[in-house]
Amino acid sequence: MATKMMTKSTSGLLRASHLLGLSILLLMTVVFSAGCEDFVEATYKYEEPFSQTIAIKEPGSFSLSNINGSITVTSSPTMEVVIKAIKHARWRKEDLNKIRIDIVSGEKSVIVDTIHEKRNLQVKVDYEITVPENMALELVKTVNGRVSLSGKFERAQLRTTNGSITARGDVGWLEAATTNGSLDITQVKGKASLKTTNGGIRLELDEITADLEARATNGSITVRLKNQPNGYFSARTTNGSVRVDFPVTVEGSLTRRRIEGRMGSGQGPRIELHTTNGSISLNRL
Repeated sequence: MATKMMTKSTSGLLRASHLLGLSILLLMTVVFSAGCEDFVEATYKYEEPFSQTIAIKEPGSFSLSNINGSITVTSSPTMEVVIKAIKHARWRKEDLNKIRIDIVSGEKSVIVDTIHEKRNLQVKVDYEITVPENMALELVKTVNGRVSLSGKFERAQLRTTNGSITARGDVGWLEAATTNGSLDITQVKGKASLKTTNGGIRLELDEITADLEARATNGSITVRLKNQPNGYFSARTTNGSVRVDFPVTVEGSLTRRRIEGRMGSGQGPRIELHTTNGSISLNRL
């Protein structure tokens, strides 16, 4: 009897220790993310606008690399790439001269690179970009800042380390990844691969017509869908639960943390929703 009681007590202590450790990890993540947001959103005393318009012959490719600051990309029917930016310096006006925006353009491509000529500058650059419809965004990335996308694109690859990503529109193939931040995807058509380490993933779609992969480590995944999906469905979580509002023909074992099987006709794209710490929901709109 004493042995059984000690075993139960030890098991309870281990579980409590595990939960406490997980809570501390999540709290540290929130504090770290908040600190990065404070840096990007801090008050800057000095600013300098930048603007350049580049005519191209046909939609090709566009890429942009930033360090500190947000990026917003939209599309337009015109055959022009419009680059608008605001350089910000927090403490010294002369630091504005230490930020360089390099642009390389061709007949159907534009590459933008943000150069800091000195390390540890308290500066940022916020971009507003307009590109022709059906342009391919080869890589649009920042380290500390948000990335926002809306419009019509052949494909888009979006990256940030500390910041959220939002996307809306007709994208043939969307790849979006962040480390500390959420992903918010609305009415995007086409194939999608979404990843975050610390943050949630939210999608609101009329239908799923191409493969969808969403993966998180510390965060929930929520998909709100108007029409019945057809295809193969897989949802798995380690610490959380899975809820599905649409019928699933289950293949293999069914648990509150794992569902795999066919949806609708079973003929169609793959829908894979996986997280470690968080719940997964596939809800009707």
